[in-house]
Amino acid sequence: MTPYQSSITTGVPPRFSDEVFDQRQPTLQSIYDAAPIGLAFLSPDCRYLQINQRLTDICGISVEDHLGRYVRDCVPALADAVEGIVQSIMRTGDPVTGIEVAGQRADQTDERFWVTYWHPHRNADGEIVGVNVAAEEITERKRAEAALRASERQFHTLADSIPQLVWMTHADGAIYWLNSHWYEYTGRPAGEIDPHAWHTVLGNRWTEALATGTALESELSLLGKDGEYRPFLTRVVPLRDPHGVVYGWIGTHIDISERQRSEREVRRARDAAEAALQNLRETQNWLIEAEKLAALGRLVAGVAHEINNPLGTSLTVASSLERKSRLFAAETAQGTLKRSSLNEFVDAVRNGSAQLQESLNRAAELIQSFKQVASDRNNSELRSFDLGDLTEQVATGLRPALPKHGVTLNVECEQDLSISSYPGSYGQVLTNLFLNSIAHAFPDGRQGKIAIKVSACGNSDVEIIFSDDGCGMSPDVRRQAFDPFFTTRRHQGGTGLGLHIVYSVVTDRLGGQLRLSSEPGEGTDVRIILPRQIPDRT
Repeated sequence: MTPYQSSITTGVPPRFSDEVFDQRQPTLQSIYDAAPIGLAFLSPDCRYLQINQRLTDICGISVEDHLGRYVRDCVPALADAVEGIVQSIMRTGDPVTGIEVAGQRADQTDERFWVTYWHPHRNADGEIVGVNVAAEEITERKRAEAALRASERQFHTLADSIPQLVWMTHADGAIYWLNSHWYEYTGRPAGEIDPHAWHTVLGNRWTEALATGTALESELSLLGKDGEYRPFLTRVVPLRDPHGVVYGWIGTHIDISERQRSEREVRRARDAAEAALQNLRETQNWLIEAEKLAALGRLVAGVAHEINNPLGTSLTVASSLERKSRLFAAETAQGTLKRSSLNEFVDAVRNGSAQLQESLNRAAELIQSFKQVASDRNNSELRSFDLGDLTEQVATGLRPALPKHGVTLNVECEQDLSISSYPGSYGQVLTNLFLNSIAHAFPDGRQGKIAIKVSACGNSDVEIIFSDDGCGMSPDVRRQAFDPFFTTRRHQGGTGLGLHIVYSVVTDRLGGQLRLSSEPGEGTDVRIILPRQIPDRT
């Protein structure tokens, strides 16, 4: 017995079957057998007079076992519904269409679905003698619809769980769904939807997006249930089918209140940092200028000390000549002048004059060198000069500081090395390197040598190598040597700006490159490469 059978009855009386449905019609039977849908012909009392194989799949009974039997015997679960439809058609003569039928066979686990169409069958006299039934299986469609509904439920659940306002529209932009956060934020009654609300809010941008099928992004202020407007980042993207046709839209609103607040705080912090940086730069520039003046002061002190020597000698010679002149004048006035006294006086004047001339020339050279260096430092204009000559002039101003430190300075310059640059800045670099070397390279009265070598480097550059044979630098000191305010002598008044100024001037002002090489106990080499011609930056 099949799952839908409750009893087996005898077949249909042959007379009635033959009158209504001639089994010998091969054309009609072939149509039944070839049809892609289930087909059957029922008598007015709901017996199967004809059925094809596709329809028998509903209950699992063969075609032969259906013929002549009542629907109630074959599919008892559907009997009431079928008998009601047949009786309605017999009474009214109107077809019944679109009736869905569901069933599950005992030998199968899945429920199956059909949509059925019922039409009266009339004889030649117009009398209804039976009902034609067509059944199309829609199991896959039903499953797809169920899967779609499950997917929509899953999406709605997901959309309700995220902290954003989400909505969906049809292809024409009419809203049909809003997530729970929308109602929570706006305070609107759950389920209330204004299909065309976004046309008012988004205006022409929304109209253009609908017309072109392009995504939309904008920042909007939305009114909350507390009466406050908050900024939201709104994104609306089209939903497309496999053929690329837009069938809907999904929109999201992300509350960016905190982001904007953070951005304002970042801007305030940035402004404060920029102000602090500007203040730091001004302070650093002031310290750099102070360091320049200090370096110049040390240079002046050295030159003054050096000038004292020839001036002291000159003063001594002048005093001696003045004393001898008084004695010579007295002897002449008394008439006691002797030839030997005259000869002594003449020799003394000759020797004294020579000493005075030598000492004063030395002082003049020092003063002239200092004037040139000072003039260059105060002159920020670009000019052409001989690099060797300027190096010698700077060295002349530096040498007075050597004796008390027990250090010698050797300068080696290539001849006729003309460049167009800033002489004052170049002199400042050499002075700072020299003073740094004197201060750090020879601790505890250690004696040593400083060397400056100037030469051409290719056709467009010059090379200056400043070196000493002092104590050298550790890797950590070498790494920080050019950092501003880094010094190993802060307790002795060091500012940590000397080498930083060197680096800044060489790389920025003079447009050159600088490389420092130093190892503990092996001295220090500073290699500077400068262009022979740099643009006028004034």
